[in-house]
Amino acid sequence: MDAIRNASILPVEARGLVFEAGGRRLIDGIDLTIGAGAFTAIVGPNGAGKSLTLRLLHGLITPTDGEVLWAGRPTDAAARRRQAMVFQRPVLLRRSAAANIRHALKARGVRGAEARARAAEAGQIAGGVVGPIFAQDAACWGLL
Repeated sequence: MDAIRNASILPVEARGLVFEAGGRRLIDGIDLTIGAGAFTAIVGPNGAGKSLTLRLLHGLITPTDGEVLWAGRPTDAAARRRQAMVFQRPVLLRRSAAANIRHALKARGVRGAEARARAAEAGQIAGGVVGPIFAQDAACWGLL
């Protein structure tokens, strides 16, 4: 299980990505590769297609043409389980860090001792970023 959990899903590649809606071509032939080990930013003015591109990459909408590959493979359920996208309008972010983790685990059918252990592990991994906030919140609902 650890080998699967630690295996990279990167690079993510878009090859000839096209998206059309309402008779308009909104994304026109994007080719890109995002690899591991570096920060990547997608920038542009409002309406340029940044969020649409991210939704296409994450498989939330289907491209009209082209393909998206995660680690050289088409997007499948296994790849979707290992990726995350933060939307512009917060949905999960209205909760605490620990509550977001608990929610995601519950959605995957993980409960009880396994959920507590995995949430605690996530808190430790994120420790440098949200560790103190996570630990305080997690203690409130018995994770740590």
